Amino acid sequence: MGMKFMQRAFKLGVFTSSTFSLQCLQNLQAERFEDAEIEISNEGLEAATTVGKAMEKAGVEVIVSRRGTAFLLRENLRIPVISFPLSSLDIIHSVRRASALGRKVLFPVFRNKMDGTQVIEELLGIELIQGIYYDSKSLENLLLDAFARGCEVVVGGGVTKRLAAQHNFQAVEIEVSEDEICSTIENAKSVALSNRNDQENAQRYRQIIDSVSDGIIAFDRKGKITTINKVAKDVVKFFDEDKTSQLVSKYIPAHKIAKVMEARRPILNRIEMINNSKYVFSHLPILMGTEAIGVVSTFKDLANVMKAEKALRRSLTKGLVAKYVIGNLIHASPIMKDVAEKAKQFARSDCTIIITGETGTGKEILAQSIHNLSPRQKAPFVSINCASLPDQLIESELFGYDQGAFTGANKEGKQGLFEIAHKGTIFLDEVATTSHNVQTSLLRVLEEGEVRRIGADRLIPVDVRVLAAANQDLTEEVLSGRFRKDLFFRLNVLRIHIPPLRDRISDIPLLVDSFVKQVSEKYQIQPLCIPPNYAAKLMEYAWPGNVRQLKSFIEQLVLLCGSKFNPGTFELLSADLIAEAPSKKNTGDKTDLLRLKEEIQQEEKDNETRLLLVALKQARFCKSETAKILGISRTTLWRRLKNAGIT
Repeated sequence: MGMKFMQRAFKLGVFTSSTFSLQCLQNLQAERFEDAEIEISNEGLEAATTVGKAMEKAGVEVIVSRRGTAFLLRENLRIPVISFPLSSLDIIHSVRRASALGRKVLFPVFRNKMDGTQVIEELLGIELIQGIYYDSKSLENLLLDAFARGCEVVVGGGVTKRLAAQHNFQAVEIEVSEDEICSTIENAKSVALSNRNDQENAQRYRQIIDSVSDGIIAFDRKGKITTINKVAKDVVKFFDEDKTSQLVSKYIPAHKIAKVMEARRPILNRIEMINNSKYVFSHLPILMGTEAIGVVSTFKDLANVMKAEKALRRSLTKGLVAKYVIGNLIHASPIMKDVAEKAKQFARSDCTIIITGETGTGKEILAQSIHNLSPRQKAPFVSINCASLPDQLIESELFGYDQGAFTGANKEGKQGLFEIAHKGTIFLDEVATTSHNVQTSLLRVLEEGEVRRIGADRLIPVDVRVLAAANQDLTEEVLSGRFRKDLFFRLNVLRIHIPPLRDRISDIPLLVDSFVKQVSEKYQIQPLCIPPNYAAKLMEYAWPGNVRQLKSFIEQLVLLCGSKFNPGTFELLSADLIAEAPSKKNTGDKTDLLRLKEEIQQEEKDNETRLLLVALKQARFCKSETAKILGISRTTLWRRLKNAGIT
């Protein structure tokens, strides 16, 4: 298409049997419409349909006809059809002429009655009878019946006049003025020009949709296909311009198209069959304002979708791995052996597990170990501490959000952690701290295996194993109403309780040895040897912070002592333990505690110097890195170095 296409002569078709109209058209074409080729036919109503199709096939761009014929042509042709105007003055003028032939006048109307005829009756002093017709047969029957009941004359178009003449009835044809004929032809030329622009745009759109990798099929209100791209044609292996409607029932269930039209809402990402192959379909309504005028269906090959999704998830979940194994759960006590054995047994199933235990007992280590023992070990392990985020943020983190879901949202939207953990495991630490809204969404994921992003109207299927942890007894949370009972039962399929360190004192020596080795390797220090009498003291504390607190104690001890054990440093660090959590034996009195604190204060300066030196060595004497290790500002570091006499 190009300039030649836009500038060539217009091809118009006109249906009229009026001698006056024919003469006007011939005169106008010679005088005013040299840029138009006008093909004229005297057929009307359904007889005009066959001729109209032939005109359309021959390249006619717009057809002009009387009202009833125009209706029928529009229903059967794809090219535009416009009507000659029927003004009130034309009707009054024609009825006035008919009144000279009889006082009882028949006025046939196509499909719907016309308002305002009572005024004409009163004005002309006649009886004007309206009769509805749908085609030439019903029009002929209307004439026969009306004249049998006393009608004397009929007013109508060319077909009406022709049928009346066949039965020797009097008839007056409604004439269209020369100005109206001229105006209608000009309108037809404008429509033809606009249609050419539409054809150019359509050709561009055709190139676009044919370049898309998805199959695309569009339907009108009646389920007839209006557009189908090359991919869709290749998939369905059938396309006949005259039989497009067959594709609706053959490849796409008609009830789905009707459902989308009625609800004016899309059906997204549904797996359907075409020629025994699976495709992912989405059906979306085509809306004009609030009215659905059609449906567009898109589909992708399921195998390709799964391949692309797998590659995408692999790239997004890179690094989301569980680093701990069951061997990292250091123990010797029978109670912990039972925990490890349960973990091995439960890992083989796909059930949800609730892990309970006080802070610092090692719930995440156990969760990662279960993942690494499970068939999902090669898939992502995603962990989130539910207590560390506000409600609004935790929802967007867990379930993701659609583009433009809220102010400041990523323009492209964001995957939630459940989507990222697809085929793997998600660990919800401190799940008891979540709000009821978040709990409701979690329940839906567990029950339906689907997530809905914030601001989205579609559900995304996910295959995720859920592990949850709680510091407190969830039973009490349920009884208090802070935790949903139905979610509790969904999570509490399998349960593992990790006992506090005070209930497995026999594990402390193993844990101490392991932590000393870990810290020494981390800071490249010769492993520290803790004398047995001091190691025994560690078994006397309650350890409210459990294993995490013990590890922190050992790390501080190694950093302050270096490779040589210092009793004063040990007592300095253990004093806080005694103050915060009395030992299980509770053998010390207040006097002993005060004396111990005095001794600690005497060695405080030396310990400060030792700590600074260890941190400097670890940071390779870089002051900025040393400040980061100690968690202080550079100004504070400089002051402490000066007080310690280190330059």
